[in-house]
Amino acid sequence: MHVFISYARRDQASIASLRADFERFGNRVWYDREAHGGQDWWDDVLSHVRGCVVFTFALSPDSLRSKACLAELRYAAALRRPILPVLVRPVDRGAIPDGLPAPVDYVNRTEENVIRLRKALSALPAARPLPARLPQEPEIPTSYLNAYLARIDSPELDDRAQRELLVQLRDRMDNPDERADVWDLLVRLRDRPELSRPVANAVENILAPGWQPDPRELYEGRYWDGQSWTTLVVQNGREFNDRNQPTRLHPHAPHHSGPLPVVTAEPEPEPVRKRPERIGHKMRKPRSKRQKLLFAGAGAAVVLAAGVTAAVMVLNSGPGEDAATQIARNFVDAVNTHDANAMQQFVCATDRQQNAHLYTAFLDAANVTLESVDVSGSDPRFTVLATRTVGATSVRLRIPLVDENGAWRVCDISRALSGR
Repeated sequence: MHVFISYARRDQASIASLRADFERFGNRVWYDREAHGGQDWWDDVLSHVRGCVVFTFALSPDSLRSKACLAELRYAAALRRPILPVLVRPVDRGAIPDGLPAPVDYVNRTEENVIRLRKALSALPAARPLPARLPQEPEIPTSYLNAYLARIDSPELDDRAQRELLVQLRDRMDNPDERADVWDLLVRLRDRPELSRPVANAVENILAPGWQPDPRELYEGRYWDGQSWTTLVVQNGREFNDRNQPTRLHPHAPHHSGPLPVVTAEPEPEPVRKRPERIGHKMRKPRSKRQKLLFAGAGAAVVLAAGVTAAVMVLNSGPGEDAATQIARNFVDAVNTHDANAMQQFVCATDRQQNAHLYTAFLDAANVTLESVDVSGSDPRFTVLATRTVGATSVRLRIPLVDENGAWRVCDISRALSGR
């Protein structure tokens, strides 16, 4: 079953878990991952609306104001696609478009709400064949953001144009209603290879890893890993994974006010880990049947539970921390895109021969976020937050690195999976 999710950009953090739940139910999911785009982008979106069996509308104040979301909804209705509204942020009942069925409450992802979501999905009528004469396609939504996008994607982006864009986008970030969309535009601007050094440095400073206002607006802050939004959030001075229960806290954790804090969450039983330094992407949808276990080890199983953490060890010298960070990020990216061939490039020869099955299990079963890299001691490692795709429990794993012929390589992963 092909499920299409229509959502507003500010609700992106909730879409990851919604998508994961749909995939757990056995569905293929498509949703637009681009910030904005031109006609080719819009044509691709509409083609997926036509091809879906279920059209999911993520209800929120922003999606109800979004020209793109409302155009997708009207087009899906004209195509006679079964429509499933899912409430991801509270809205006024009177603002819900006429004709939509009662939405499934997904504002807070609970076990009961997930069950309701599955029942609502199962209760939908079968998708009818597309009309013999397709309805007219909606025109591409226009907004000031599209104008910025056109400038960012312009074949000629000289130094003056770069500086003007940077100033204008930075000013627009002061508007809470625009911040999430402008953030996506800055990410896109960062990808332009011809950026001058001052502009590139300024963009990197804005998009550097750290706490930012939660784009979903459910928490005070969410951790941006330098590449994507993570599941780490902060509320009232308390840091936790929003898929699970908060970790144990210091009894006198301060109430948050002012700038987003480096919080005082205390994992048990080990001391507080240092803040993430360099971070990679999160995993995309799994494609293997081996989803029931997060990890399988040689004679040892890793039991995942909320709040289980591992301290980052004091690590050693080697080819260098920047090189180690790049290898760790590349490894995580390979895991997150299910690219087994790419992953092997970053694994030591011993593990490729003896522990290939452990990497395969690791590839298939978890959402992974790179949190930190440290190579300053005798046991160099990088730390990842691995959240199981089935059950949403998580654990922090400290994965060893070795210097192999002058280059860092991931090695001896059985130690990480067994907690050693």
